[in-house]
Amino acid sequence: MPPKDIPTHLMGLIKKAHRLELEYLNSLSDGERQATGTYEQWAPKDRISHITYWRRRSVETLSYLSRGQNPPEYPGYEECNRQNFEETKNLSIQALLREAETVLSAFPLALARFSEEDFRKPNFHPHLKNRTLLGYAINDAYFHPLYHITDAYLKLGNIAKVNQLQDQMMEDITVIDDTPWSFGTVYYDRACFYALTGNDEQAVDFLARSFTLRPDLVNWAREDGDLASLREDPAFQALLNSSNTTQPG
Repeated sequence: MPPKDIPTHLMGLIKKAHRLELEYLNSLSDGERQATGTYEQWAPKDRISHITYWRRRSVETLSYLSRGQNPPEYPGYEECNRQNFEETKNLSIQALLREAETVLSAFPLALARFSEEDFRKPNFHPHLKNRTLLGYAINDAYFHPLYHITDAYLKLGNIAKVNQLQDQMMEDITVIDDTPWSFGTVYYDRACFYALTGNDEQAVDFLARSFTLRPDLVNWAREDGDLASLREDPAFQALLNSSNTTQPG
């Protein structure tokens, strides 16, 4: 049964994600940690800046929702990412980690404002669309950071670490959030990393599990670059053709 003390459990996941971010950074040389990237090819510290930006947005959004207010109308996802990159690209990793700690310290109060019912209530607020408040908080504070750290290890060729992080993330998220949306999301992400590491059969298997729970992802998968290795796979094509769902909004 999912835990009832959701804020405490969420904070455990948030802190765990940050520990994994630090573990990744500590596996690099000082030169790699301080390297300057481009928007098209992020350096390690750009990943940390990006993760912190979206965590900060999550804290802001939770604060608005706790007061029954609509969050601000932010620019589009890509525009926000580019703006954050330009604003932080010349900062040191030390400065970025200090900001990360500041944002992390704001989470307990932001989460404590909500009840168990609030976290699990369907349609808690129109801003969340088809997600629960719990699903929203997990995504921005834990799932999203782990995606980027896993991707970083993938680019380093550390497939064992990729699989370890992905399997741990699936377990961690589904223990606290047993909704179809959550399961469908983590199954889809697991499928993507299976595809990226050449495990096509396992990728198709997890996509099938995901589509059963989140059929809205079928058309998304048709264009997803992470699934490029599956384009000519008959099992993948059959899976896509088995549904007539529309692209998610």
